[in-house]
Amino acid sequence: MTKLGEFLISKRISNYKKIDGWLSQSEATGLYLTASMLPLAAVIVEIGSWQGKSTFCLAKGLRSGKIYAIDPFNADAGFDVESSQVYTALKGTRDLLDIFNDNMKNFNVEKNIVVKKGYSEQFAKDFDLIDFLFIDGDHSIAGCKKDYQLYSGKVRKGGFIAFHDYYSDRPELGPTYVVDELVKKSDEFIFYKQFDSLWIGIKR
Repeated sequence: MTKLGEFLISKRISNYKKIDGWLSQSEATGLYLTASMLPLAAVIVEIGSWQGKSTFCLAKGLRSGKIYAIDPFNADAGFDVESSQVYTALKGTRDLLDIFNDNMKNFNVEKNIVVKKGYSEQFAKDFDLIDFLFIDGDHSIAGCKKDYQLYSGKVRKGGFIAFHDYYSDRPELGPTYVVDELVKKSDEFIFYKQFDSLWIGIKR
């Protein structure tokens, strides 16, 4: 990508920095670019939304369609006890879903977002075909593996799957384990691109 292209995208998604969460400029750009390549009336499933930082980037890139934001909005990170403690400390007193909704409205992307308040296993049957699956929920091996097994088979041929917090030198992390031990060793997906810790594959 040219420097001009990077600059234009950074301007378009600059408000993501005003939303609490964990996403680098490169990762935000990666989400935006991937969403921008999806077909019309696309279906994006995001597992783990927190206050909407990544949701915003996806919405800015999406030409048309819906982003289904799955999150319990209660600061619960499942089996990932360490993250749950961090989330609880950062949550504050306001309702997380109210914060998420306010962020999406304040930055004018709410029309393309459908909130699914709850846990990923509650909604797997709601989807037939997914154009872009973004897994960023429970970061434990058990939790991330569960999300992959529940949803990856629904990604259409040519569609995308992405994991946040993939670090090749940290096999104890759920995203790293699932990518290295399940995704790469299957014949379903091939590597597409990596933006910092955002690992993206394409369905064969």
